[in-house]
Amino acid sequence: MDIAILTVLNKIGELGSFASREYSRLKDVDMQVSDLRSKLEFLMAWIQVAEEGNRIKRDQLVSVWVSQLRGAVFDAEDIVDEYIQELCQPGAENRPPVVAADAGKARRRRGGSCVPSCFPFRSVEEVAVRHGLSRQIGEVLRRLDEIQKNSLFNMQPRVDALANTIQVFDRPTADTLKCGDPWTLVGLDGYTQSIISLLHEDNGKREAIVVVGESGIGKTTAARAVLQSQDVQKSFDVCAWLCLPPKSRVDRYLDMIQEQAQEQTHRDCFRREGVLDKMKLLVVLDGMDNMDELMDVLSELPRAAKGSRIMVTTQLQSKKIEQCIPSIRPVEIKCLKRPDCLQLLSRGLSGNPRRVYDAHKDKFDEKIYDISGGLPLAVVLLRGLVYFKDHEAQWNEVFEMLKSYQHKRLIKRILTVSYATMPTVLKLCFLYLAAMPPNVYVDLEKLQRLWSAEGILKSTSQVMGVEEEGCLDILVSRGLVQRVEGGTKLCIHQSVHGFAKTMAHETGFMEAHSQFDIRDTSIVRGLSVHNYVDRHVCMENFLPKTRTLLGDFAEDCCVDEAAHPSGSQASSSKGLKNQCRLEFVCQSKFLRVIDLQGIQLGQLPDNIGHMIHLRYIGLRSCGLKDLPSSVAKLLNLETLDITDNDIQTVVDGFWKIEKLKNVLAEKLSLPVSSTSMGLVSNLETLHGVTLSSEGTQENCPLNKMCKLLSLAVIDATAANARTLAMALGKISGLRHLKIVGDCSPVAFPYTRLCSLELNGKVLFDDASAQSLNSSCSFTKCRLVLRSSCMSQVLLDRFLSNLLLSEMALLDDAFIGLKLLLRKGPFCDLEKLRIGNLKLLEELVIESEMTLLKTIEIFGCPNMKTIQGLKNSEYLKNVVLFDMPEIVAQIKTEDKELFYKIKHVRTEPWESEA
Repeated sequence: MDIAILTVLNKIGELGSFASREYSRLKDVDMQVSDLRSKLEFLMAWIQVAEEGNRIKRDQLVSVWVSQLRGAVFDAEDIVDEYIQELCQPGAENRPPVVAADAGKARRRRGGSCVPSCFPFRSVEEVAVRHGLSRQIGEVLRRLDEIQKNSLFNMQPRVDALANTIQVFDRPTADTLKCGDPWTLVGLDGYTQSIISLLHEDNGKREAIVVVGESGIGKTTAARAVLQSQDVQKSFDVCAWLCLPPKSRVDRYLDMIQEQAQEQTHRDCFRREGVLDKMKLLVVLDGMDNMDELMDVLSELPRAAKGSRIMVTTQLQSKKIEQCIPSIRPVEIKCLKRPDCLQLLSRGLSGNPRRVYDAHKDKFDEKIYDISGGLPLAVVLLRGLVYFKDHEAQWNEVFEMLKSYQHKRLIKRILTVSYATMPTVLKLCFLYLAAMPPNVYVDLEKLQRLWSAEGILKSTSQVMGVEEEGCLDILVSRGLVQRVEGGTKLCIHQSVHGFAKTMAHETGFMEAHSQFDIRDTSIVRGLSVHNYVDRHVCMENFLPKTRTLLGDFAEDCCVDEAAHPSGSQASSSKGLKNQCRLEFVCQSKFLRVIDLQGIQLGQLPDNIGHMIHLRYIGLRSCGLKDLPSSVAKLLNLETLDITDNDIQTVVDGFWKIEKLKNVLAEKLSLPVSSTSMGLVSNLETLHGVTLSSEGTQENCPLNKMCKLLSLAVIDATAANARTLAMALGKISGLRHLKIVGDCSPVAFPYTRLCSLELNGKVLFDDASAQSLNSSCSFTKCRLVLRSSCMSQVLLDRFLSNLLLSEMALLDDAFIGLKLLLRKGPFCDLEKLRIGNLKLLEELVIESEMTLLKTIEIFGCPNMKTIQGLKNSEYLKNVVLFDMPEIVAQIKTEDKELFYKIKHVRTEPWESEA
């Protein structure tokens, strides 16, 4: 309930900002808006106690009271949005002004007095809108008063009784936010070793190792540890991790295997039939809890080479699986023993909470083990509850609250307490995860853009005093989400996701469905649809109250037109027949976020520009070829994400949207001149854009984008390289840069970047040399050079002022016979990739790369020697492709280094594919 009120308060804040600019026209409404704000702020504090405390007391009258208030609050949000919609409709500024006589007639018809001649409104329509707003706000205020003072409810003593059932919310400090990964491997070593032993057994069959256990027992954690094991990595050509939402099509699993195989082997596994059948595969199927789906996937997996294995994590009973798959090898994970349980809890504590725990260890240990029962997920969530508790009394409050929820199951009990003690804005962040697909990694940057469009981050900075990164860290430290893939994505446990989904439904925040078959679309305010069967939308009813529409759909498989021309034509005609224009969306006039993946669209409706509340448009893989010119009227738009579409142009007026922050495309042309860009100076992300070769350095569109943090330019040429370099020199805050094309400039201060990717021949001249000499490195950088054709001299000059964390030299990025990695930029290097350097014969590492963990070399057929790896004490993984002589030499000279090498031989794949 407090979430709904906070949303309305944010909207009123926007209205207040609008009113301050138009005060002379809104002054008589301003007082009512202020009254509504005060009333809602009071109710938010009161209802938060009632709603959370009622989860313990379960007073039915409180539930009815909260439900009625929720309806009134939602009506308040509708009123504010309706008012903004009417005032900001395109063409409102062109309406004829109101004369005093007309205004007086309008006022007398409502029973009021005549207005002065200086009537401050521009049109008759605006007068009606203003008085309509005044009347509706008055009705909502009266309704809130009636509900609050209703003698039948007599809520004051009830709420006072509930006030003692919940504690003060967590207020984390900067020190407590510095948390490590709470999902550490404790008590699972024996299970992982058993699984690895089963994987290495050579019985000539492709067996399935099934890891079973209840939800939260640590199956996925153990499977990840097995997959990351050096012995396992060396034993298989490809280790594929498959985790998809329930009811996903089987071909999506096969696509994921091919994608990961292509990434790990650097071979085109999509176009070459049978190549996977020649590889030794380890396929991990995570979270397969449906027997029918498991059987369907297993029946379609590649045959693979001898020694291939399948590993499944599931909540299904091993006996049930054995009835369908007799050849399985089960490994059952059980709850942690007491020492491991307490070790898991204490490992993630630090600062004052750790001192409190150490001071009262004997007393707390007994309570912690009794509550959690040794279930790892329960331990992690329980640790998250006490992570910010600095005093013994606060720990005891947590234990007392958990006792109050004993009627709930263990995980739900802990999650309920965790949710009850969240600040409201943190609840918003948490509940938004319910809209994400289950069993799918969530892209962190995309999630933060969605939070921003919903107004959550603005609320976070005002209420909690921390940035979005701090808000995310709180969720991580509470054990509610986990960072994966180097911190770029989030993973949420299935049980936690289910709880978030339930709470989102109860609070009216978000509805999650597999189709658009919603019973009562007139009340839905947030909708998330995940359809992994097809990509067609059939929506009979529109969504008048919806603010958020999210969807993930199954993308159709590609059809080989050359091999099946008739089938391709049939598929094309069927696609055209099923294309959707999202006309129903335009009737959702309050919509502020639309994010759809894989839905089959013909084009967007022309009147999408009338949806003035829209802040986020995400339409990825939707088959779009153009955007209607009316998108230029979306004055509140912050993000446009049209990646994996064929949209190459957009009307120039689009670039005049003042609030625009993020544009992500595949190949979108920027205007020729910056004069067409208007007010677009707040852009932070700009991906997949092309620069015109007709522009000049003075009018380059990038000149106005001084706030850019991430930029990806494609089709860079010698004609626009100089212009691009000059513009980049003016963007002082740029942190991520990617340039793809025939020619990449380096005459700009690139050393401040966190990541730099240049795909194309590097343009190096006197200006570049001067830029390099004047640059100095401020931060560690991830560097990818592809097709750069650099010599040793040029590479040394290019790297001279950089401090690298990762480096990749790919596809003739270096064209010498001997590659020297000298001292300087490599002292903090952790990962090195060298691939497809056809001329390279010798790699010499002169620098002491003490932090180097991974080195991968492939596609270097003339490579003869590698020197200097002995200096890397943390080196764990060395992956070499088709280098038998070098591997034999290392085996003779350095046994320790030899055991770290995974040597991949591709000849069998080539000869038999």
